[in-house]
Amino acid sequence: MSDKYRVVLSKEDFSPDECELIKKLAGYDPYCGDPKTELNRCLEEYLTFQGVYVCACKKLRTNLENLELDYRIQHDHRVLRSIDSRIKSVKSICAKLTRKHLSLTLNNVKNKLTDIAGIRVICPYIRDIYEIRDRLLAQGNIELLRCSDYIKKPKQSGYRSLHLIVSVSLHLPGETVSVPVEIQLRTVAMDSWAGLEHKLKYKNPRGVSNEIAEQLRNCADVIAQTDEQMQRIYESLFIEGQ
Repeated sequence: MSDKYRVVLSKEDFSPDECELIKKLAGYDPYCGDPKTELNRCLEEYLTFQGVYVCACKKLRTNLENLELDYRIQHDHRVLRSIDSRIKSVKSICAKLTRKHLSLTLNNVKNKLTDIAGIRVICPYIRDIYEIRDRLLAQGNIELLRCSDYIKKPKQSGYRSLHLIVSVSLHLPGETVSVPVEIQLRTVAMDSWAGLEHKLKYKNPRGVSNEIAEQLRNCADVIAQTDEQMQRIYESLFIEGQ
């Protein structure tokens, strides 16, 4: 797992740099009587905070896996090829707060950031993406907070995906909380383009020219046309005439 998504489940495994960031987020009191006790408080508070997002991810993954199994039994078709989940690391969280010109506090993380927990869902066909969306949002413990449809309206770069921010209801000891989770739904082809484009465009220290950016957009358009054609073939073979 990359440092961007490094999840630590034990206080002893945090690096010194991570401890300093956690102290800021948890409001470390330098004037407390026992610095070690205060540090432990901060680390425990962060681990508790992080654990809520880990639980939300696991619950949503289970919902998606059950949804896929039910659909496969009903229609003999797998609408879901793979699921990948991640939790932002403390370094990535603090970097995002800084970019947004927000102070480093756990309250700001909870109230201002909606992508601490993320799930990427890969589907065979475009129609499967919307099928998963509709069935997931029909579940009683999931609430849609925001939807960005980059399939119907691709980004300027050519990027295509359906992004959902949903609220997952969790029953914790003594309380029920709602936790935001970001879901990205893509076809296999969309995911392939996005991964290659990221390496070509953002991992290249020299950047890319306008000409290369245009070529990447053209590739995205060709892949999108292929996606649509593959879906039409599938529907002609398995949907039409049923």
